[in-house]
Amino acid sequence: MDAILYLIPPNDLETLILEAETPQDVLDSPFVQHSFFLGEAWQELNPLLSVNSDSAAALSYAIQAEHPLSERRPGLSLAVHYNTVVRVAEIHQALQQLSVDEIKKRYLVTIAETAPEQELKLAELKLLFLQLQDLYRDAVRHNLSVLSVIQDGIRLDKLP
Repeated sequence: MDAILYLIPPNDLETLILEAETPQDVLDSPFVQHSFFLGEAWQELNPLLSVNSDSAAALSYAIQAEHPLSERRPGLSLAVHYNTVVRVAEIHQALQQLSVDEIKKRYLVTIAETAPEQELKLAELKLLFLQLQDLYRDAVRHNLSVLSVIQDGIRLDKLP
């Protein structure tokens, strides 16, 4: 499963909630302002965010957002979620309390030995974490919601 996060103004999010029929409609939406593609690495980064943390509740929604886009459309409710502007601010604050070194420590605890391929994976996770921090900082700065799409084989016809 791949993951991609989008920044979207709250009013446009409401329109998308009403109009989107499929996850691909979201991926092709003209409303999104910025995207951050995590690919399959989100599955390794996601659990590292909320390990034994006071802000674990907020961080549990950093990648796989909290609210289903539409409960009436099963394909959307499983794949597409969003975080409100308020939740985005909470996640941003929690992400700023974490460091790349903390992510590294958490990752090293999850693996028994650090082989060369694990070091490469760690470097990828560090970079993704820094980009995730930047995404939420930009969302807070511009008062935007965050949309997450998680499904197999995400294909992007355009990059916002």
